[in-house]
Amino acid sequence: MLSRGTKESARFETILVVVKLAIVALVIVAGAFHVSAGNFSPFLPFGIGGAVAGAATTFFAVYGYDAMSAAAEESAEAKKVLPKAIVISLAIAAVIYLLVCIVLLGMQDYRQIDVKSPFSSALASVGLTGLGTIVAVGAVVGITTSALANMLAVTRVWFSMSRDGLLPAYFARNHPRRQVPTRVIWLVGIGSAVIAGLLPIKEAADLTNIGILMAFIVVAIAVMVMRRTRPDLPRSFRTPWVPVVPLVGIAFSIWLIANLDWITWVRFAVWMVIGLVVYALYGYRNSVENRAPRSARTAPNTEDEGSTS
Repeated sequence: MLSRGTKESARFETILVVVKLAIVALVIVAGAFHVSAGNFSPFLPFGIGGAVAGAATTFFAVYGYDAMSAAAEESAEAKKVLPKAIVISLAIAAVIYLLVCIVLLGMQDYRQIDVKSPFSSALASVGLTGLGTIVAVGAVVGITTSALANMLAVTRVWFSMSRDGLLPAYFARNHPRRQVPTRVIWLVGIGSAVIAGLLPIKEAADLTNIGILMAFIVVAIAVMVMRRTRPDLPRSFRTPWVPVVPLVGIAFSIWLIANLDWITWVRFAVWMVIGLVVYALYGYRNSVENRAPRSARTAPNTEDEGSTS
C-alpha cells in the first residue's frame, strides 16, 4: 500500500483506523456495563515503576503522530496544520487508552487476565465471549496501522538521508508516476516482515521504542543547540519555553528507556555501532553538508527548518 502512493496509503490507513476505533468504542461501551470498582483495588499493584515499564513497551502504539512529521514534505499545508494535528492526535490517543484501560481492569481482576489475549480474557469473564473474536480482529487491525505508520516514517527518513548524501543516492529517487521512494519501501517492507515473523511482538516493540525515544532525545538536544547557534532561522513552529520543554522531553525519554529490558539495550548498541560505521565510512565523506562550501553551510535553510525547530 505504501508503494501505491501517499494518497492511496493514507486512504487505506484511514479505513483501518476507522475500523479500529469502531471496535474500541464497542469494547468501551459494552465493557462499561460490567465494570466492578473492586477490581481497581489495589491500584497500581506494581507501583509507578510497573506503570512506566508498561508505557515503555506500549509506546510504539502512539508513534503515528511522529510519522506525520516524517511525511511533512508531502503535505501542502504542513506548516499550518501539522503542529495542531500532532497535539490533537496525542490527546485523542491518550483519552482512548485511558478509557480502554479503565474498562479492561474494571471487568476482571488483573491477576486473572490472560496477558496473551487480555481483552478476550476480560470479556469472557463477564459473559461477552463473542465480542472477544471481534476484539481479536481489532488487535490485528491495530498492529497493522502501527506498522504502516512506522514504515511510512522510516522510508521517508531513509529517503531524506539518501538525498542528503548520508546513504547511497540510489535510494533518493521517487517512482516516476507514484512519487514515492519505492526502492526504500520494498526493502523496509521485507525487513519488517522478517522481524515480525521471527521476533515476539514485545521484543519488536521494544526495539522500535528505544530507537524512537533515542531519536526524540537527539531532536530535543538539537532544538536547544539550534536555538542558540541559529536563532535567525525562520521557524514555522517555534518550540515554547526552551530549554525547559526539551529537557523535560529528554528526561521522560530516558526514564522510559531505562525501563526496557537489558537485551534491548544490547541490540540497540549493536545497531548503533553499525550505523556509526556506515556514517564513518560513507556518510561523513559523502554528505551534502560536508561537501558544501562554508558559506552555503551558514546560509539559512527555509525548506527543512520545520522538522528541527
